[in-house]
Amino acid sequence: MVRTLAVAALLLLAAAACGDTHLHTTAAKVAIPTGKAASFDDVEIDQTTETVYAADRPNTGVDVFDVSGAQPRFVKTIKLPAEPNGLAIDRTRHRVYAGTAAGAIEVIDAANGTLLPDIKTAAKEVDLLDYAAGPGLLFASTADAGLVLTVDPAAGKVVATANVGKPVEQPRYNAADGKVYVTVPELDSLAVIEPKTGTVTKTRKVASCIPVGLAINASTDTAVIACHKSVAAFDLRTGETTDLGRRAAGGDIVQYYPSVDRFFVIAQHSAVPSVVAMFGGDPVAYVGSVTLDGGGRTAVYDQRSDSVYTTDARTGTAGLTGFHMDGSKPVPGWQGAALAAIPIGLLVLLIGPIWWFAARHADPIHRRSPAPRAAGPVQAD
Repeated sequence: MVRTLAVAALLLLAAAACGDTHLHTTAAKVAIPTGKAASFDDVEIDQTTETVYAADRPNTGVDVFDVSGAQPRFVKTIKLPAEPNGLAIDRTRHRVYAGTAAGAIEVIDAANGTLLPDIKTAAKEVDLLDYAAGPGLLFASTADAGLVLTVDPAAGKVVATANVGKPVEQPRYNAADGKVYVTVPELDSLAVIEPKTGTVTKTRKVASCIPVGLAINASTDTAVIACHKSVAAFDLRTGETTDLGRRAAGGDIVQYYPSVDRFFVIAQHSAVPSVVAMFGGDPVAYVGSVTLDGGGRTAVYDQRSDSVYTTDARTGTAGLTGFHMDGSKPVPGWQGAALAAIPIGLLVLLIGPIWWFAARHADPIHRRSPAPRAAGPVQAD
């Protein structure tokens, strides 16, 4: 009995301490051309129209999903001249931008779902994008070429080019200092760029990371970085790196949503469920994670429905998948500490009396001596 209660208490503590949540997923399928495997790159969401856009390589276009209802719905694929990589959204002008394998930035009129004249670059390939609403500029990485382009979408042209000198991954604009940060895996660093001139002002070492994905919380001047074997928080003011664990090791694109103070990183797996890990707070810490069959390279958050969406590249279910957050938003530090203390208190209340009882009766002082046996009759010789 004592052993059973102890095991039950330990299981209760483990369950309460675990941040993982297994929730039912939803799906909106996309038809993939015969003979081709599904393959998606970046995903973005327009919160104002509750529309999710996914870079669909086999279909050579951008898939459009309506997530305003109870279930996501595939609308159509907007065909492009070349395979898409990164995406970015200008919600004010209702534009969706797609970097392509042909080196151009394709421009989509989101209101009509039609293709507009592209923005030409001198790069052989345009990879990931980031749009900064403040200055109204678009930033594009060129992968192996090691260039980061500053693009004026209104003028439809590149206005500055930064040559990092090594292959680059994800660029992000930091509204706190007006600089662009881009991950440079070979240098284990972030390159810091002055966007108006294309000057690389410095490189910031990210300790033992090999950085790939990046997102920035400008209000705290903090970045969360998807590293080769872990996830890290990086203080853009001091350069201090904090290891956030390996729950999403090998993640790709990182997204941040101020409305819930949440960073999303996916550890994508094909044979086993992918892990969508969530981080938030100040200082940044791990909040929780969800295992998801077929999860893609990145996750987007729909604030109206409190849901998370990503792509699913599995045969037969290719398209959009996701889950409802179900109240798993970050909580204040004091509240998190209080919640963590509850299972510990229950454990003490459950096991404490058992240990006290066992210890008391194991002590020779409190152990009752056996009653003396009555003497038998004495036999005469």
